[in-house]
Amino acid sequence: MKNTRFGLFLLLLVTFGLCGCMTGPKPGGVTVTALTLQLGLTSPTEVRAPLILRFANENVIALGYSASSHKLYLNGTYVGKAVNDQPIGLPPMNEATREVYLQFENATLVRQLAAGGSSHHVPYRLETVLFQTAGEDKLEIKTRSEGTLELKNSGN
Repeated sequence: MKNTRFGLFLLLLVTFGLCGCMTGPKPGGVTVTALTLQLGLTSPTEVRAPLILRFANENVIALGYSASSHKLYLNGTYVGKAVNDQPIGLPPMNEATREVYLQFENATLVRQLAAGGSSHHVPYRLETVLFQTAGEDKLEIKTRSEGTLELKNSGN
């Protein structure tokens, strides 16, 4: 009888120990899409422009991210990167928009696109990394979206 109680106690202890070590699932169901890129190169040295992004939470729970990083490709060619160091909270089954600044790494392509008129659409691919901090745990959630991006040119 004593061995049975000790065995059950040991089994219970191991079960609770294993449950305490488990972490929850990584939240998914977040999409980030690019809406508009404001091209308004005021000088040949201007190397950044505002990019409007939509963050959509498809989960039934609220999510929060401490920062995000975005790589933008236009017509299949890498254009630049934007880093958002402002936290963003996403209510359940809802969306939010943010303006970030895209740092151009292919200014020649951007000038060519800016010459295309005051407003037009171009195919894009956006690769995003969302950073989430929960206590000491740091999570990175990667997402990718494709579509057409509206380029707005405010002139030179």
